[in-house]
Amino acid sequence: MKLAVAILLNLLALAALGWWLHREYRRAESGLRRWLLPALALRVAAGVLPHGLDSAFALRWGNFLTAQFWEQPSAAWALWQGNELHGGGPPYLLYKWSNTLFVIKILGLVNFASLGSYWLSSIYLSVVSLACCWLLVCTLSRLFPAASVGAGVVAFLLWPSIVWWASGITKEALVLGSGAALVAVWLKSLYHDRPLPGWPRVGRWLLLLSLAWLHVRLRYFFALPLLGSLLALAGVVGAERRGWLRAGWRSQGLGLLSGVAIAGALAVAVGGEPVSKAFVTSQLWESYVHGIATSVGRPHLVYSGLHPTVSSMVSYFPLAAVETLVRPWLGESAMLRYVGVGLENLLLLGLLALAAVAVVRGRPGRLPAALVLALLLYCVILAGLIGLSTPNLGTLLRYRTVLLPWLLWLLLQNDYARQLLRRLGLGN
Repeated sequence: MKLAVAILLNLLALAALGWWLHREYRRAESGLRRWLLPALALRVAAGVLPHGLDSAFALRWGNFLTAQFWEQPSAAWALWQGNELHGGGPPYLLYKWSNTLFVIKILGLVNFASLGSYWLSSIYLSVVSLACCWLLVCTLSRLFPAASVGAGVVAFLLWPSIVWWASGITKEALVLGSGAALVAVWLKSLYHDRPLPGWPRVGRWLLLLSLAWLHVRLRYFFALPLLGSLLALAGVVGAERRGWLRAGWRSQGLGLLSGVAIAGALAVAVGGEPVSKAFVTSQLWESYVHGIATSVGRPHLVYSGLHPTVSSMVSYFPLAAVETLVRPWLGESAMLRYVGVGLENLLLLGLLALAAVAVVRGRPGRLPAALVLALLLYCVILAGLIGLSTPNLGTLLRYRTVLLPWLLWLLLQNDYARQLLRRLGLGN
């Protein structure tokens, strides 16, 4: 029975993949079309390689979950709604909103097709993550044809650390994929006010709500800044269209900050403990202390004057955001992965400097000001949260995979970056 179900599901998945590839080749513009198969191959190849103990741990418990289903299929609903796992020892009890538990449940479902195989489960997650990022890149190219298409290809499909961590059995593959799909559908609704092909308006909103719920469940500390920025962006765009807000960086920036503040206040009012000031502060502090304790002898961040108070964390927030983007420095460690990321960070600093020069000279690119400000605000907030809570550089590099493509996409929009991309065959 298990084998028959797996064969059927894999055949359906192959058929769906073939149909999707054929459709995307027909729909994508020529500048994007040639990157589809290479990007897919990169994700799949990276995904089947070992990604550490977290991946093996999640797959192991996912296998236990699937085994429990086959033992008692009638209890499937209770099994997937519960927060207690069983298998080979004492019960494993997790917090109801644990993203680890949620990923285990996703793997429990994937196992119906993969039969618990690491490489096949990795391929499924890699393909889904790539498809979501591809949807975003294509959507951005259609909504903003004057903007750089190559920027999206580099940021979401080719950047080495993003390809690595957004592939295989990793939370980042699912978090980045769900966030990319959410932003794609949201911007489509915001900047191109027509129903999605085959989707009535009600269906579009149901899709948006489903993607938002999925993104929150996967990692709500990362999802809330994105949702707040998207809601603020919608408010600014709507106010500008109605003549309530003038066009321009300053007025739209103030509007976005106000919108994010309102969204944050609403989240605190209705979200309860998970978004309360005391809970957030305690979680950041506990994560920081744990990260310091587990980073002895390895490169890590240290904030010598940090205390578990709101004022202390706010004062260290700018430094934490910068550290998230620039550490490890090149030469900080002789380990190969740190050397590779050090080179990436050096290139990232160069792109930051290039973008700053372009802005000063009035050549920032061709994106709407409100969209740029909203995504920059999201990147800064998330960078600060990651830097404060994650002193271990190995973990930090994995976490920042969720924000890095958005920042890269923005940094590669200016006229100077576009010229460089054009010389590399990535221009439009």
